[in-house]
Amino acid sequence: MKKNIKMIIICLIAVLILGGAAAALLLTAPEKEEASAENEETSRLMYDKDPNDISEISIENEHGAYRILRVGDGDDIKWSIEGISGLPISSTSLGNVIENAATLTYQKLVAEAPEDISIYGLDAPSATVKTTFSDSAGTVSTLILGNEVPDGINRYFMIEGDPNVYTAKKTEMQYFLNDKYDLIDRVIYTARSASDENDTTDYTRINKLTISRKDLDYDVVIEYDVRQDDDSIMTGNSTEYVMTSPAFRDLNPETSSGVTDGIFGFTATDLGILNPTEDDAVACGLADPAAIVRYEITGGDKVNLYIGDVCFDDEGNKLGRYVIADGINIIYIISEDDLPWLDFKPIQIVTTMFTGNYVFTLGSMDITGGDKDMHFTMTGSSDNDFEVKLDGNVVDKDKFKSLYQFILRAPSDDFCFEETDAEPVVSINIKTQSGGGDLIEFIPWENRKSLVRLNGKITYTCAEAYVDRLVKNLELYENGEDIVINW
Repeated sequence: MKKNIKMIIICLIAVLILGGAAAALLLTAPEKEEASAENEETSRLMYDKDPNDISEISIENEHGAYRILRVGDGDDIKWSIEGISGLPISSTSLGNVIENAATLTYQKLVAEAPEDISIYGLDAPSATVKTTFSDSAGTVSTLILGNEVPDGINRYFMIEGDPNVYTAKKTEMQYFLNDKYDLIDRVIYTARSASDENDTTDYTRINKLTISRKDLDYDVVIEYDVRQDDDSIMTGNSTEYVMTSPAFRDLNPETSSGVTDGIFGFTATDLGILNPTEDDAVACGLADPAAIVRYEITGGDKVNLYIGDVCFDDEGNKLGRYVIADGINIIYIISEDDLPWLDFKPIQIVTTMFTGNYVFTLGSMDITGGDKDMHFTMTGSSDNDFEVKLDGNVVDKDKFKSLYQFILRAPSDDFCFEETDAEPVVSINIKTQSGGGDLIEFIPWENRKSLVRLNGKITYTCAEAYVDRLVKNLELYENGEDIVINW
């Protein structure tokens, strides 16, 4: 019992000692800092109006002064920007200005009627925004913007008629600090949207793309591959498009997508000249362009681009190329990285195969070369029933597949349209079961190259080493030996 009483007394003494220490700390601590206007977190709505009630916004900043005017009422409302009429306006950029003029939220009340507003940059405002509303009260609000707050997030401002200084998020105020020309839309073309849920049109499908360049003797023409719409036709084309000029060829999806799809979301790096004259076009190289790009897109849209001279800044640094589009009265500046049509090699965007016929679609193949004259016939449409005959005798279908694979690997070095009377070293005449096919002829040329006559027209060059290996492989095949893939 005495032992328990002793423990209680010890505990009480400890509590008193701790309580005394705490009291001492409280007595010696600095007084709590009174809340000041500078630190008061308010984040309140100052006003919230209907943007469609705005009749005019007048903005003055370091770039100059301009007005945004409302035209029409109700569903017919449109907006006009003084000084840049007739030019495409970014609905997003303009909408940001209008929305932020209609609604204002402040983050802090910084100072109540300060004597010196220069410390906030409000004596020489970075922007003044006067918004006139057509509401019943005839409201007019004039926003005066000052410096950025040191926190890097907000900006000081005042409202005319209110002596207090506030802060607002600078991201919301930034739209009032921009040049009026920043409201011009730099997106030159984007695909249409479906008109309703019943509209299944693919507005990103290109019907025809024509590229004309000063450095090419021919137009590059790419078209939608109509074979895609015929279930009875089997092709090796893994894209929707084919090249039809300077030769018919399937496209390589990995290397051609930038050329075909580059128009969608096509955006300028900068604005060059607004409302250019003919003299401006000549000075920018657009009267005799380096390239002309013409798109015909499903839905009826046509986009014609003209790519002119290189544009440099005052220090001689390359900015890009001058570009103009039909129907838009602006000469743009666009980075060459965003102009895939300008310098691609046509041979690089097509498949390397001279024929795109699947082995199981073949009906016959005649090969003559060296001292060989081989006539193959094929039947069947799958590996299960596929049969190959050479001069009427059944042969190993797998060895034939190896030979055909080597033919498919024939390299296309470049386009070439030289004429020659020389006889081919090897001719391969392919016929499909459906009646299609290709005639491939390899003709000796120069610089260890062979010309390739495809379907009666000399179109490509090919490494002579490949043709030499092809001749040897024909002999290996005839002797029952394995085909050598490399050359």
